[in-house]
Amino acid sequence: MSGKYRKEKDCLNCGHEVEAHFCSYCGQENIVVKEDALHMVVHAVSDYFHFESKFFGTIKPLLLQPGLLTQKYVEGKRASYLHPIKLYIFISIVFFLVTLSGNEKKKSEQKRQTTGLSKDSVDKAQLREVKTKASNFDILGKINEKVEEEKQKSDSIRPTNIIQLDEAKDSTLAAYEKRQLTLPENKRDGFIEKYFNKKAIMLNNSEDANKKVEENLLHNIPKLMFILLPLFALLLKLVYIDKKKYYFEHLIYSFHIHSAIFLVVLISIFITWAAGYIYDISSIIFTLCFFYIVWYIYQSLRTFYQGNVGATILRFFLLIICYTILLTLTILIGLGVSTAMV
Repeated sequence: MSGKYRKEKDCLNCGHEVEAHFCSYCGQENIVVKEDALHMVVHAVSDYFHFESKFFGTIKPLLLQPGLLTQKYVEGKRASYLHPIKLYIFISIVFFLVTLSGNEKKKSEQKRQTTGLSKDSVDKAQLREVKTKASNFDILGKINEKVEEEKQKSDSIRPTNIIQLDEAKDSTLAAYEKRQLTLPENKRDGFIEKYFNKKAIMLNNSEDANKKVEENLLHNIPKLMFILLPLFALLLKLVYIDKKKYYFEHLIYSFHIHSAIFLVVLISIFITWAAGYIYDISSIIFTLCFFYIVWYIYQSLRTFYQGNVGATILRFFLLIICYTILLTLTILIGLGVSTAMV
Protein backbone atom coordinates (compact mmCIF):
# COMPACT_ATOMS: atom_id res chain seq x y z
CA MET A 1 0.00 0.00 0.00
CA SER A 2 1.45 3.37 -1.10
CA GLY A 3 -0.97 5.57 0.87
CA LYS A 4 -4.54 6.03 2.02
CA TYR A 5 -6.99 4.77 -0.57
CA ARG A 6 -9.93 6.87 -1.75
CA LYS A 7 -13.49 5.77 -1.09
CA GLU A 8 -14.54 7.02 -4.50
CA LYS A 9 -14.24 4.52 -7.36
CA ASP A 10 -13.54 6.96 -10.20
CA CYS A 11 -9.94 7.14 -11.42
CA LEU A 12 -8.51 10.65 -11.02
CA ASN A 13 -6.27 10.13 -14.03
CA CYS A 14 -8.59 8.77 -16.73
CA GLY A 15 -12.07 8.78 -15.13
CA HIS A 16 -12.71 5.04 -15.52
CA GLU A 17 -14.16 3.00 -12.68
CA VAL A 18 -11.65 1.48 -10.26
CA GLU A 19 -12.62 -2.01 -9.15
CA ALA A 20 -9.83 -2.49 -6.60
CA HIS A 21 -6.85 -0.34 -5.65
CA PHE A 22 -5.51 0.19 -9.18
CA CYS A 23 -7.27 1.42 -12.30
CA SER A 24 -7.56 -1.42 -14.79
CA TYR A 25 -7.47 1.07 -17.67
CA CYS A 26 -4.44 3.31 -16.95
CA GLY A 27 -2.84 1.57 -13.96
CA GLN A 28 -2.86 4.56 -11.57
CA GLU A 29 -3.23 3.78 -7.86
CA ASN A 30 -6.46 5.13 -6.35
CA ILE A 31 -4.96 6.95 -3.37
CA VAL A 32 -5.81 10.24 -1.70
CA VAL A 33 -3.95 13.07 -3.43
CA LYS A 34 -3.58 15.16 -0.29
CA GLU A 35 -0.64 13.51 1.42
CA ASP A 36 1.56 14.78 4.21
CA ALA A 37 5.28 15.42 3.83
CA LEU A 38 6.27 12.20 5.57
CA HIS A 39 4.18 10.06 3.27
CA MET A 40 5.53 11.89 0.23
CA VAL A 41 9.10 11.13 1.30
CA VAL A 42 8.27 7.49 2.06
CA HIS A 43 6.57 7.13 -1.33
CA ALA A 44 9.56 8.62 -3.16
CA VAL A 45 12.03 6.39 -1.28
CA SER A 46 9.95 3.27 -1.99
CA ASP A 47 9.79 4.15 -5.68
CA TYR A 48 13.57 4.66 -5.69
CA PHE A 49 14.29 1.30 -4.11
CA HIS A 50 11.78 -0.33 -6.43
CA PHE A 51 13.79 1.07 -9.36
CA GLU A 52 17.02 0.05 -7.66
CA SER A 53 15.75 -3.50 -7.15
CA LYS A 54 14.72 -3.81 -10.80
CA PHE A 55 17.99 -2.23 -11.93
CA PHE A 56 20.27 -4.66 -10.08
CA GLY A 57 17.93 -7.52 -10.98
CA THR A 58 18.51 -6.56 -14.62
CA ILE A 59 22.25 -5.96 -14.37
CA LYS A 60 23.06 -9.45 -13.07
CA PRO A 61 21.77 -11.43 -16.09
CA LEU A 62 22.85 -8.64 -18.44
CA LEU A 63 26.51 -8.99 -17.47
CA LEU A 64 26.82 -12.61 -16.43
CA GLN A 65 24.39 -14.39 -18.76
CA PRO A 66 24.90 -12.95 -22.26
CA GLY A 67 21.75 -13.05 -24.38
CA LEU A 68 19.56 -14.57 -21.67
CA LEU A 69 18.01 -11.26 -20.57
CA THR A 70 16.98 -10.48 -24.16
CA GLN A 71 15.53 -13.95 -24.56
CA LYS A 72 13.47 -13.65 -21.35
CA TYR A 73 12.26 -10.18 -22.24
CA VAL A 74 11.11 -11.28 -25.70
CA GLU A 75 9.31 -14.24 -24.15
CA GLY A 76 7.28 -11.81 -22.02
CA LYS A 77 9.07 -12.03 -18.66
CA ARG A 78 9.34 -8.26 -18.17
CA ALA A 79 7.97 -7.28 -14.75
CA SER A 80 11.26 -8.02 -12.96
CA TYR A 81 13.48 -6.17 -15.44
CA LEU A 82 13.96 -2.61 -16.60
CA HIS A 83 12.72 -1.68 -20.04
CA PRO A 84 15.62 -2.00 -22.53
CA ILE A 85 15.42 1.67 -23.58
CA LYS A 86 15.29 2.92 -19.97
CA LEU A 87 18.23 0.66 -19.13
CA TYR A 88 20.25 1.94 -22.08
CA ILE A 89 19.47 5.61 -21.37
CA PHE A 90 20.50 5.27 -17.72
CA ILE A 91 23.76 3.44 -18.46
CA SER A 92 24.67 5.58 -21.49
CA ILE A 93 24.19 8.82 -19.54
CA VAL A 94 26.65 7.62 -16.90
CA PHE A 95 28.99 6.23 -19.57
CA PHE A 96 29.21 9.42 -21.62
CA LEU A 97 29.46 11.61 -18.52
CA VAL A 98 32.46 9.60 -17.33
CA THR A 99 34.21 9.23 -20.68
CA LEU A 100 33.60 12.75 -21.97
CA SER A 101 34.53 14.38 -18.66
CA GLY A 102 37.69 12.27 -18.60
CA ASN A 103 38.49 13.43 -22.13
CA GLU A 104 37.97 17.09 -21.17
CA LYS A 105 40.22 16.65 -18.13
CA LYS A 106 42.94 15.06 -20.26
CA LYS A 107 42.73 17.88 -22.83
CA SER A 108 42.97 20.51 -20.09
CA GLU A 109 46.05 18.80 -18.66
CA GLN A 110 47.67 18.62 -22.09
CA LYS A 111 46.86 22.27 -22.72
CA ARG A 112 48.38 23.25 -19.39
CA GLN A 113 51.55 21.29 -20.12
CA THR A 114 51.77 22.69 -23.66
CA THR A 115 51.28 26.23 -22.38
CA GLY A 116 54.03 25.75 -19.82
CA LEU A 117 56.41 24.32 -22.42
CA SER A 118 55.58 27.10 -24.87
CA LYS A 119 56.24 29.73 -22.22
CA ASP A 120 59.60 28.16 -21.37
CA SER A 121 60.51 27.98 -25.06
CA VAL A 122 59.59 31.64 -25.57
CA ASP A 123 61.61 32.70 -22.52
CA LYS A 124 64.65 30.78 -23.73
CA ALA A 125 64.30 32.18 -27.25
CA GLN A 126 64.04 35.72 -25.91
CA LEU A 127 67.13 35.17 -23.77
CA ARG A 128 69.11 33.90 -26.76
CA GLU A 129 67.92 36.85 -28.81
CA VAL A 130 69.09 39.34 -26.21
CA LYS A 131 72.49 37.66 -26.00
CA THR A 132 73.10 37.60 -29.73
CA LYS A 133 71.47 40.86 -30.79
CA ALA A 134 74.40 43.04 -29.77
CA SER A 135 77.08 40.95 -31.45
CA ASN A 136 75.13 40.39 -34.65
CA PHE A 137 73.60 43.82 -35.03
CA ASP A 138 76.07 45.03 -37.68
CA ILE A 139 75.94 41.79 -39.68
CA LEU A 140 72.14 41.72 -39.65
CA GLY A 141 72.03 45.33 -40.75
CA LYS A 142 74.22 44.61 -43.76
CA ILE A 143 72.20 41.53 -44.67
CA ASN A 144 68.96 43.49 -44.47
CA GLU A 145 70.37 46.18 -46.71
CA LYS A 146 71.46 43.57 -49.26
CA VAL A 147 68.02 41.87 -49.19
CA GLU A 148 66.31 45.23 -49.70
CA GLU A 149 68.50 46.00 -52.73
CA GLU A 150 67.73 42.65 -54.32
CA LYS A 151 64.01 43.12 -53.66
CA GLN A 152 64.00 46.50 -55.37
CA LYS A 153 65.77 45.04 -58.41
CA SER A 154 63.27 42.19 -58.57
CA ASP A 155 60.30 44.56 -58.35
CA SER A 156 61.66 46.70 -61.20
CA ILE A 157 61.75 43.77 -63.67
CA ARG A 158 58.58 41.88 -62.49
CA PRO A 159 55.79 41.86 -65.11
CA THR A 160 52.58 43.59 -63.97
CA ASN A 161 50.19 40.93 -65.34
CA ILE A 162 51.37 38.03 -63.17
CA ILE A 163 48.77 36.82 -60.63
CA GLN A 164 50.03 36.62 -57.09
CA LEU A 165 50.38 33.08 -55.75
CA ASP A 166 48.27 33.73 -52.65
CA GLU A 167 45.44 35.01 -54.87
CA ALA A 168 45.53 31.89 -57.05
CA LYS A 169 45.22 29.65 -54.01
CA ASP A 170 41.93 29.32 -52.10
CA SER A 171 43.59 30.24 -48.84
CA THR A 172 40.83 32.68 -47.85
CA LEU A 173 37.12 33.01 -48.54
CA ALA A 174 37.77 36.20 -50.53
CA ALA A 175 40.34 34.44 -52.73
CA TYR A 176 37.96 31.53 -53.27
CA GLU A 177 35.07 33.81 -54.25
CA LYS A 178 37.36 35.82 -56.54
CA ARG A 179 38.60 32.69 -58.31
CA GLN A 180 35.06 31.39 -58.73
CA LEU A 181 34.05 34.62 -60.48
CA THR A 182 36.88 34.21 -62.98
CA LEU A 183 35.62 30.76 -64.03
CA PRO A 184 32.89 30.10 -66.62
CA GLU A 185 29.49 29.44 -65.04
CA ASN A 186 29.49 25.79 -66.07
CA LYS A 187 32.83 25.22 -64.26
CA ARG A 188 31.95 26.95 -60.99
CA ASP A 189 31.25 24.93 -57.86
CA GLY A 190 27.65 23.98 -57.19
CA PHE A 191 25.74 24.99 -54.08
CA ILE A 192 26.71 21.95 -51.97
CA GLU A 193 30.33 21.86 -53.14
CA LYS A 194 30.64 25.59 -52.57
CA TYR A 195 29.21 25.28 -49.07
CA PHE A 196 31.65 22.56 -47.99
CA ASN A 197 34.62 24.27 -49.66
CA LYS A 198 33.89 27.45 -47.71
CA LYS A 199 33.60 25.44 -44.51
CA ALA A 200 36.95 23.77 -45.23
CA ILE A 201 38.66 27.12 -45.84
CA MET A 202 37.16 28.53 -42.67
CA LEU A 203 38.33 25.53 -40.61
CA ASN A 204 41.84 25.72 -42.09
CA ASN A 205 42.11 29.38 -41.14
CA SER A 206 40.64 29.10 -37.65
CA GLU A 207 41.99 27.03 -34.79
CA ASP A 208 38.93 27.90 -32.70
CA ALA A 209 36.62 26.56 -35.41
CA ASN A 210 38.42 23.20 -35.40
CA LYS A 211 38.06 22.99 -31.63
CA LYS A 212 34.38 23.87 -31.93
CA VAL A 213 33.82 21.07 -34.47
CA GLU A 214 35.55 18.60 -32.14
CA GLU A 215 33.43 19.74 -29.19
CA ASN A 216 30.23 19.51 -31.23
CA LEU A 217 31.13 16.01 -32.39
CA LEU A 218 31.80 14.81 -28.85
CA HIS A 219 28.54 16.28 -27.60
CA ASN A 220 26.62 14.74 -30.51
CA ILE A 221 27.93 11.21 -29.95
CA PRO A 222 25.09 10.21 -27.56
CA LYS A 223 22.56 11.39 -30.16
CA LEU A 224 24.39 9.59 -32.93
CA MET A 225 24.12 6.37 -30.97
CA PHE A 226 20.34 6.57 -31.24
CA ILE A 227 20.83 6.53 -35.01
CA LEU A 228 23.27 3.65 -34.82
CA LEU A 229 21.16 1.38 -32.57
CA PRO A 230 18.19 0.99 -34.96
CA LEU A 231 20.59 0.58 -37.88
CA PHE A 232 22.39 -2.18 -36.01
CA ALA A 233 19.03 -3.86 -35.33
CA LEU A 234 18.29 -3.71 -39.06
CA LEU A 235 21.69 -5.26 -39.73
CA LEU A 236 20.85 -8.08 -37.31
CA LYS A 237 17.56 -8.59 -39.13
CA LEU A 238 19.44 -9.05 -42.40
CA VAL A 239 22.20 -11.28 -41.00
CA TYR A 240 19.70 -13.49 -39.14
CA ILE A 241 16.93 -13.32 -41.72
CA ASP A 242 16.53 -17.10 -41.53
CA LYS A 243 15.59 -16.94 -37.84
CA LYS A 244 12.18 -15.35 -38.58
CA LYS A 245 12.43 -12.89 -35.70
CA TYR A 246 10.58 -9.58 -35.62
CA TYR A 247 12.48 -6.32 -35.95
CA PHE A 248 11.63 -5.25 -32.37
CA GLU A 249 13.37 -8.40 -31.07
CA HIS A 250 16.58 -7.40 -32.82
CA LEU A 251 16.11 -3.87 -31.47
CA ILE A 252 15.84 -5.16 -27.90
CA TYR A 253 19.04 -7.15 -28.42
CA SER A 254 20.71 -4.01 -29.81
CA PHE A 255 19.84 -2.00 -26.69
CA HIS A 256 20.94 -4.82 -24.38
CA ILE A 257 24.28 -5.48 -26.11
CA HIS A 258 25.25 -1.80 -26.14
CA SER A 259 24.18 -1.38 -22.51
CA ALA A 260 26.34 -4.35 -21.55
CA ILE A 261 29.38 -3.06 -23.45
CA PHE A 262 29.07 0.42 -21.91
CA LEU A 263 28.73 -1.12 -18.45
CA VAL A 264 31.79 -3.34 -18.90
CA VAL A 265 33.84 -0.34 -20.00
CA LEU A 266 32.60 1.68 -17.00
CA ILE A 267 33.57 -1.11 -14.62
CA SER A 268 36.99 -1.31 -16.27
CA ILE A 269 37.49 2.45 -15.89
CA PHE A 270 36.52 2.28 -12.22
CA ILE A 271 38.87 -0.65 -11.50
CA THR A 272 41.73 1.09 -13.31
CA TRP A 273 41.12 4.30 -11.38
CA ALA A 274 40.88 2.52 -8.01
CA ALA A 275 43.98 0.39 -8.61
CA GLY A 276 45.89 3.38 -9.96
CA TYR A 277 46.60 4.59 -6.43
CA ILE A 278 48.68 1.45 -5.92
CA TYR A 279 49.83 0.32 -9.36
CA ASP A 280 49.03 1.14 -12.99
CA ILE A 281 47.15 -1.87 -14.41
CA SER A 282 45.42 -0.02 -17.23
CA SER A 283 46.97 -2.19 -19.97
CA ILE A 284 45.95 -5.41 -18.19
CA ILE A 285 42.39 -4.18 -17.58
CA PHE A 286 42.10 -2.98 -21.18
CA THR A 287 43.14 -6.41 -22.50
CA LEU A 288 40.73 -8.24 -20.19
CA CYS A 289 37.94 -5.82 -21.10
CA PHE A 290 38.54 -6.33 -24.83
CA PHE A 291 38.49 -10.14 -24.65
CA TYR A 292 35.47 -10.16 -22.35
CA ILE A 293 33.50 -7.97 -24.78
CA VAL A 294 34.45 -10.23 -27.71
CA TRP A 295 33.40 -13.33 -25.75
CA TYR A 296 30.24 -11.59 -24.55
CA ILE A 297 29.08 -10.65 -28.06
CA TYR A 298 29.74 -14.18 -29.36
CA GLN A 299 27.98 -15.84 -26.43
CA SER A 300 24.98 -13.48 -26.54
CA LEU A 301 24.55 -14.14 -30.27
CA ARG A 302 24.67 -17.88 -29.74
CA THR A 303 22.23 -17.75 -26.81
CA PHE A 304 19.64 -15.43 -28.29
CA TYR A 305 19.75 -16.63 -31.91
CA GLN A 306 20.32 -20.32 -31.08
CA GLY A 307 23.11 -20.92 -33.59
CA ASN A 308 25.87 -23.50 -33.66
CA VAL A 309 29.52 -22.60 -33.12
CA GLY A 310 30.59 -22.33 -36.75
CA ALA A 311 27.58 -20.33 -37.94
CA THR A 312 27.80 -17.99 -34.94
CA ILE A 313 31.50 -17.27 -35.52
CA LEU A 314 30.88 -16.59 -39.22
CA ARG A 315 27.98 -14.22 -38.52
CA PHE A 316 29.94 -12.62 -35.70
CA PHE A 317 32.75 -11.55 -38.05
CA LEU A 318 30.23 -10.43 -40.66
CA LEU A 319 28.51 -8.28 -38.04
CA ILE A 320 31.83 -6.77 -36.94
CA ILE A 321 32.69 -5.74 -40.51
CA CYS A 322 29.24 -4.31 -41.23
CA TYR A 323 29.05 -2.61 -37.84
CA THR A 324 32.40 -0.91 -38.47
CA ILE A 325 31.02 0.46 -41.74
CA LEU A 326 27.84 1.67 -40.00
CA LEU A 327 29.88 3.27 -37.24
CA THR A 328 32.11 5.05 -39.76
CA LEU A 329 29.10 6.38 -41.68
CA THR A 330 27.48 7.54 -38.44
CA ILE A 331 30.64 9.38 -37.40
CA LEU A 332 30.85 11.01 -40.83
CA ILE A 333 27.25 12.16 -40.48
CA GLY A 334 28.06 13.52 -37.04
CA LEU A 335 31.14 15.26 -38.38
CA GLY A 336 29.09 16.89 -41.14
CA VAL A 337 26.44 18.04 -38.68
CA SER A 338 29.10 19.30 -36.23
CA THR A 339 30.80 21.25 -39.02
CA ALA A 340 27.51 22.77 -40.14
CA MET A 341 26.85 23.94 -36.57
CA VAL A 342 30.04 26.07 -36.52
